[in-house]
Amino acid sequence: MKRLLWIACFTYLLIGLTHIIIGSLLTEILDYYNRNYTDGGILIACQSVGFLAGVICSSYISKFLGRRRAVIFAILSIGLAQMAFVSLIPWTWWLIIAVFCGLGFGIIEPLVGSLIIDAIKDKPAVAFSRLEVFFGIGSLIMPIISGWLASTELWRYSFLVLGLYALIICVIWMKVSFGSLDDKLMTKSIEQEEDRQTESTTFLGGKYLLFIGFILFFLIYVGTEVSIMNFLPSILISKLNTETFAATLAVTIFWGAMVAGRLVAGYLAEKMNYARYLMVCCLGTVVFVASLGFISSLWLGYVFIVLIGLMMAGIFGIALVYANQMLQGSTERNTSILIAAGGVGGIVFPLVTGSIMDQFPTMIVSLVLAGLSLFMFAFITFTKGQRSEQASEQLEV
Repeated sequence: MKRLLWIACFTYLLIGLTHIIIGSLLTEILDYYNRNYTDGGILIACQSVGFLAGVICSSYISKFLGRRRAVIFAILSIGLAQMAFVSLIPWTWWLIIAVFCGLGFGIIEPLVGSLIIDAIKDKPAVAFSRLEVFFGIGSLIMPIISGWLASTELWRYSFLVLGLYALIICVIWMKVSFGSLDDKLMTKSIEQEEDRQTESTTFLGGKYLLFIGFILFFLIYVGTEVSIMNFLPSILISKLNTETFAATLAVTIFWGAMVAGRLVAGYLAEKMNYARYLMVCCLGTVVFVASLGFISSLWLGYVFIVLIGLMMAGIFGIALVYANQMLQGSTERNTSILIAAGGVGGIVFPLVTGSIMDQFPTMIVSLVLAGLSLFMFAFITFTKGQRSEQASEQLEV
């Protein structure tokens, strides 16, 4: 069991590295191909399209190939995509390969995550949080690698490093035995099939408006996070004429804050209650993202980046738990729709952000993202009132 957990952690490290690499090198890629930020937004959106397709198709691919083969296929797609990128293929092929790469880590994330929850019965939440930490570590160290290589004019070899790591992880998944879990890795588990057959068919319990609100919440949150982590170096370069290494280091600082925040998010949410925790974090996100547009020095920018990372760290996970408490019906169905909504945000927001950066000062980008994030705070405030009314009604009964 420990062997499976550790291999899963290093697989999540892979998708953390893959998730951030294009954003870390976006300025160099666009300069090489003489493209603008709108083209950069399209490139990131293509990868997000692949990710969304991977999340949606992962269960079907698992059913067809078995879990182990599906994960191997996905890792291979990532590794081959990086080898294509390092060869500096024509720009049109970047867009196609980005979809293929996104498909890979879109398949891996739900399959490996659900496998850990399904297989590890003793404190599965602790095991899953370890995966999230490794994902954050990958997103933290990739900008360091790519930033250093970019400073030596060898930025393309960042893709080679990632491709070789993917191939190593692929070989491990192919060769390592997990003992009694090997059969479960070859097919969908019996427990999952039984759960699907006995799952309640009630959908939302009539709370459609509330569900739409949560869909918009996750769309805005993921879209904002993807835009920040992919365009942050470009924002600093445009706003402060920052050197490439210092700009890409900002992404590492952001993910360092995210990792630190995730280590304590669950404890704080339990102590404060979910709604209050989310309100504080959403309001903090609005304030600090808006402030990023008014920075006058790199160090002040780093401070706000840390604060943004700490505020955003626990929003996704805690909001997912909170949404399932507020909404009745199928937890699995609700969760998959909300994650898919986040994937849509990851596609749409980079397109909008890239277009804004081409036409307006970077300050406008920060204000637009902060303004959209204000919806998250307003919506959680509304749901807190709804929950208080439900509790009062139950007491009266």
